[in-house]
Amino acid sequence: MAELGDSFMLPKPGHETEHLWVLITRPDPTTHEAIMVNVTTQRPHSDTTTILSPGEHPFIKQPSVVFYSDARAVDTRLLDAAVQSGAYRGHTAFDPSVLARIQAGLATSPFTPRKIKAAFAAYAVAGLT
Repeated sequence: MAELGDSFMLPKPGHETEHLWVLITRPDPTTHEAIMVNVTTQRPHSDTTTILSPGEHPFIKQPSVVFYSDARAVDTRLLDAAVQSGAYRGHTAFDPSVLARIQAGLATSPFTPRKIKAAFAAYAVAGLT
């Protein structure tokens, strides 16, 4: 079952290239939804709110950033089913200290969608972060 800090390799909708995604909240026990963000290679135009260095996760081999503008809520039951079917691949969970930086960045990035910031705040109040 998908849990806080778990990471997955999956393509962004409409794209073939896989990116590393990480769950930054626990699944809501009623809706099974959680918030996830993806990690991408750092470019000159990247949101640099949270920069991840090689070694902070086994997948990260070059300076990377969290792409907060693409943060989304996901039904973890569907995510689990996709991993079980082989459509998506699970990856190594993030270290809690790195995960905490990613979570903090979601609230401070000017690129995080407002509805995701609001949902994340609600998750925090509910003890799901």
